[in-house]
Amino acid sequence: MEPNNLNEWWGGQPDGLKQAFSLFPDGRWKEADLYLRINIRNYCLLKKGGLLPEDKDRSMLNEIVCELADTELCRANGKTLEDMCDTDGAFLEEYQELFNRIYDELEMRITDYMNGQSKKM
Repeated sequence: MEPNNLNEWWGGQPDGLKQAFSLFPDGRWKEADLYLRINIRNYCLLKKGGLLPEDKDRSMLNEIVCELADTELCRANGKTLEDMCDTDGAFLEEYQELFNRIYDELEMRITDYMNGQSKKM
């Protein structure tokens, strides 16, 4: 799918979905990594269509939320991931707690929204 079509898809989504993936108001969505935008679109379409097995649902959601949390952590601290990690790639203590809070909040918002949508079918 071409990036413009991804942008069109995102633009046509309900505000509730955009708020669930709260780190992507329309302007920031266009700046997001193409791979992440594709994953979000695929996840939403598969979940809405009831085509996502539970094990795949969990792994896709984890990947998306982790990427979103990384992005938000960088934005909130004005630093790159590398600047917030040790030489082994683990977050420094002062950033790990914030990452965990961001991750948990995003996961809850997305899960609540998507589960509410699947019940409407």
